[in-house]
Amino acid sequence: MSSTESPASAAAPSATYNGACHCNKIKYTVTQSPPLTDPTAEVIDCNCSICSRNGYLFIYVPDKDVTFEKGTLDDLRKYTFAPRHKIAHYFCPTCGTSCFSKSTDPEYYPDYLAVNVRAFEELDLKALKLKQVDGKNYNG
Repeated sequence: MSSTESPASAAAPSATYNGACHCNKIKYTVTQSPPLTDPTAEVIDCNCSICSRNGYLFIYVPDKDVTFEKGTLDDLRKYTFAPRHKIAHYFCPTCGTSCFSKSTDPEYYPDYLAVNVRAFEELDLKALKLKQVDGKNYNG
């Protein structure tokens, strides 16, 4: 940082997105750095069975960067699946919107949420840079 730059101007750019389930029982904001319009920002498009079926497009953000405006993570239903039960998938019990995923393993990204950007308001999904992930063949 040069002597003329302030700490605020040296901070990485970010954007805040409004998200909600379809029925608006759950509403939240997510701060993402870099913004999803930045050419370096990537959104995960995984081919595993649950991501494919639910059409997930994920970004991974620290828990502190998600603020619930209405409802909480505990108000959503949680689903894990065999054989590992390593990731909990959260969806609205009223409308079924798949909003988040979170590790159930305290040693595996304990302070992060995977946020489904499809639940963001006014986001041009076609403008996103998708990163293909082969979750179907993941053995971790």
